Amino acid sequence: MLNPLRQVADPTDTVSLAVAMADYAARYTIDSDCAIQTARHCLTDALGRGFEALRDPQCAPLMGPLVPGAVMPGGARVPGTSLELDPAQAAFCTGLILCRSATGCQWLSSLGECVADPLAAILPVADYQARKATMEGKAPLKVRDVLAAIVKAVEIQGLLAFEGVNDTAIMGTAPIRFARAAAAAIATAQLGGTATQIITALSYVCIEGGMAHNFDGRVPAGRAHLARADAASRAVRHACQAMAPGSSYLTSADLGAVDLAGAALGAGPGVPNKPLRTEVIDRLGRRRTAEQVVELTTRFRAAVERCFPARQAERIKALFAAPERLDDLPVNELLAALVTNGAR
Repeated sequence: MLNPLRQVADPTDTVSLAVAMADYAARYTIDSDCAIQTARHCLTDALGRGFEALRDPQCAPLMGPLVPGAVMPGGARVPGTSLELDPAQAAFCTGLILCRSATGCQWLSSLGECVADPLAAILPVADYQARKATMEGKAPLKVRDVLAAIVKAVEIQGLLAFEGVNDTAIMGTAPIRFARAAAAAIATAQLGGTATQIITALSYVCIEGGMAHNFDGRVPAGRAHLARADAASRAVRHACQAMAPGSSYLTSADLGAVDLAGAALGAGPGVPNKPLRTEVIDRLGRRRTAEQVVELTTRFRAAVERCFPARQAERIKALFAAPERLDDLPVNELLAALVTNGAR
């Protein structure tokens, strides 16, 4: 068995891309107020657009457990629904609503990357972990932890999209592959994974056929949300597998898969040398205007009013109107506030 953190001798080796991502996901502390604020705006906008997507008749039939009745009381919840599922399936359903409406949104997209993609994995894992901690008498994750996870996911996507590939590679399926890698890394960190376990999750991502081959595939526009939701689900599955006993270390074959996918993702000399901080989301935050913030807030409030009963909608709007209170709220309480009692 090999420890990749000790195995990388050449900093330009493509395996070092995975090492840089894992070290950042596991150890870096987000201390930028601007980054957290921008992540909060992204979360607000994604949820508002997701609530609107729930009204889409083509989306609703796809929501639910993988097989009828396979619900998981105490599991991860899907915003705007009454569903409680295992985290991987919850990520798929969350991805359906968040990713279906994200195309073309300046708050959710930047040069091919999309915040909604990893967010679909981050939210269910955070809810599951918070509910589990509460049942065990431990302190649950806070919403600020989710915002920090969003920042890290966006930064990893930015490393891949801006530094590791050429301009043509951000077309087609590349952004989905970037999001899957970012989501797997962050979800493993959310589950308490070490840097080595995060690289293990990345090796599982890389072994997938879609990651191990560098092709210029294109997803039909009408099915793009399905591919992105599936990517979020697979990322959570890989994170859970990496956390299983016996999966904490990589074989030389696993490192070979990471190396192969590093090349497929676009890793090259110097890519991991640029430190991962908060540059990508800060760039997104600097582009925002006061008018855009007002617009997304208004759209979110309108979506909440249409999706939830009046009294519940008022509570949700009040919660998101107070950033300090929202950030300090346990994630499981936020998801509980977003549950509906409908058939979904």
